[in-house]
Amino acid sequence: MSTNSKLSLSGKNGQLLMMVALLFGLLIGVVVWKLTDETIMVILYVIMLALGIYFLASMPFASNKSDFIPSQRSFRLVWGIILMAVGALLLVNVYATVELWILGVALIAVIAVLALIMFIRGPEGEK
Repeated sequence: MSTNSKLSLSGKNGQLLMMVALLFGLLIGVVVWKLTDETIMVILYVIMLALGIYFLASMPFASNKSDFIPSQRSFRLVWGIILMAVGALLLVNVYATVELWILGVALIAVIAVLALIMFIRGPEGEK
């Protein structure tokens, strides 16, 4: 009998779910690429967006107990938001006429808000 909760992500289940998210990102990326006739890099941008969504969606099920900093939840929160932001901003860059400095400012704003969230959560949020 396993001691893991059914709602937690064990190592193999987490890897399998990440592979599924990667494959869904690849699938959606190929469809977007073929429908829009943009560069093949669009596939990578959609994969980044899909993996960011996976990290954020799996965050509540990750282990919060860790001898090391950051915990799995903090790791998934940070990388989920960063991957989603970068993927979304790169897609905006492909499909909209936005100056590059605006995208840079948007990315810095996302990172600043993320740092604020991590600061507010602090060590108490890790328990």
